[in-house]
Amino acid sequence: MRNVYQQHDRNFRKGIQQLLSSIKVAILNENQNIWLIRSTGGQFARHFRSANLIAIKHLQSAYKGDCPDIIPSNEKIKDRLLNNDDFSEFRRDSNGKETKFLTRSGSVLLGQIDKFVNNIMQGDLILTKNEFGDYSVGICNSDLAYIDHTLVKFDVADSEQERPSLNYKLRKEVTWGPNIKSSDLPSTVRKATSGQQTVTCLNDSREKIFHLIYPFFTDGEHLFFSNKIKTNDEINALVIGKLFQNVSLSEHLIHLLLNGNTINASDFTKLIDESFLNNFLSSTCKAEFMSPGDMWSKIPLDKTVMPAAQILAGVLACLIMTGQITAESLDKLNEKDNSSIINLKRAESAPESMFNDKYKPAETLPIFKTLTTNAKKQKEQLEELDKERSISEINDRLKLKVTETKTDKLENFEYGINVFQIGAAQ
Repeated sequence: MRNVYQQHDRNFRKGIQQLLSSIKVAILNENQNIWLIRSTGGQFARHFRSANLIAIKHLQSAYKGDCPDIIPSNEKIKDRLLNNDDFSEFRRDSNGKETKFLTRSGSVLLGQIDKFVNNIMQGDLILTKNEFGDYSVGICNSDLAYIDHTLVKFDVADSEQERPSLNYKLRKEVTWGPNIKSSDLPSTVRKATSGQQTVTCLNDSREKIFHLIYPFFTDGEHLFFSNKIKTNDEINALVIGKLFQNVSLSEHLIHLLLNGNTINASDFTKLIDESFLNNFLSSTCKAEFMSPGDMWSKIPLDKTVMPAAQILAGVLACLIMTGQITAESLDKLNEKDNSSIINLKRAESAPESMFNDKYKPAETLPIFKTLTTNAKKQKEQLEELDKERSISEINDRLKLKVTETKTDKLENFEYGINVFQIGAAQ
């Protein structure tokens, strides 16, 4: 029997370690744009991934199927379109003089080429619908577009349908990472991706898209946190309401963990009532009430406190207030266990110029150990908070789970996404 309990303890410790070590906090780059590149209904998405690129056929359309070896200027492309009756027309001015203008389709074609060549930049996030109807995510490697006349093709298994080769010649280099299930897209993102343009900017959906690939991310002023509601049952409105309250209370728990102050369960409930009047808690939440569904939270950071420390405290507070880390599980972390999970690291090869000084982790390496120590000392108070706020019960009802990430390929190169990761020291 003793061996059974020892195995249970080891599994318990392993579970929390795996959860913490899987957590990455992405750092939003305000200069990073997000683009949707259509691949003919996903027909050429596999070509994109196999050759590490994106490509469009618009330049060939402008040149009637032909394509120059060097990318022409916008002026030269416009002249070419004006000489193509498919994309231009004569219009008579008030003096009766006829002048040739681009049609709407000609203007759109010119604009799409310009966006692809001049607006998609190194470090921009790229989405494309793939052959499974889901979305592949990548990062553009270079500002420079290029012309390549080589066909992109790949071998297919005997059981697979033969796919046509990709002959789009206007291309850019892309490093491809994870896939996003189409069913996971929030309605606003689904609407943004439903247009007809081949090259579409998705900057208005930036936060929602990052919620799909990272459980936590930050813009330096807020910590964003996403949860998956995994239950298939009907969702009780009162349970969701209390979950929203608990996530809002993470803002208060962050301060207590950072300062080592005593956690008092009844104070948390009082804060809910007080905040209706004085706006003491300013966290916000959004959700799509489906089962399964999604919940997205935005927690303000204190500008007087180092962001990295608050970010780590926020990770711990959010996981505690959603029942994904319990007082019992924290108590199972001893010093030996802690040594492998308390260090902070960022993505390898990240250029210093893209990593703001306020995020540098050098002074914050001991912070997570301090936070877990502060929390472990208050095991009884956290257990009381769990009961007072029905934290574990809410988790049991909704089966909450943080967004799973498979984002290494988006991070481990020069212009990849910078992240904080709770893991072994580099």
